[in-house]
Amino acid sequence: MPQIILKINDSKDKIYNTENICCYIAQKDISSSQFQEISLTGKPLLILNDVEPSSDGVFFEVDSSKPIKMQIRPIREKIGTKKILGVAIEPTRHEAMLASETEPEFIAFRITSENLSKAKSVIDWYNDLFLIQSAIDLSAEKVDIKGIDVDFIIINSRDYHDFSC
Repeated sequence: MPQIILKINDSKDKIYNTENICCYIAQKDISSSQFQEISLTGKPLLILNDVEPSSDGVFFEVDSSKPIKMQIRPIREKIGTKKILGVAIEPTRHEAMLASETEPEFIAFRITSENLSKAKSVIDWYNDLFLIQSAIDLSAEKVDIKGIDVDFIIINSRDYHDFSC
């Protein structure tokens, strides 16, 4: 069963701390109380699309209309190899190959009901060829992910209570 990465989108989001949750993603401007609460879990905090020295790394959402590696490499250079870099991409082989060449710790495929069937075949292909861990990002939409084999699932905090694998 995949581990959960919990995405904190605003100050109203609850910080869950269960054994299923391995990591958190949050905006750089989360409240100090949320930051403190996440720190007390002892689990990594990744800042969304930005570098924050006090965090454990960055979760970067790639813009598919721009060159992939040129977006990711500066982030990797800023945070170095001792911090975590997660990269969210569209579920295409091309983006998966380009993002993987930047050596992130994990690749997150953005899944929606529209791309679900295509995404499954891309993720199967990716898992056969690459050693970099994979995730599915369900923060845009909750969809049925049965039969998709990944290491992590990214969900919004507001969806955690009703989420089941």
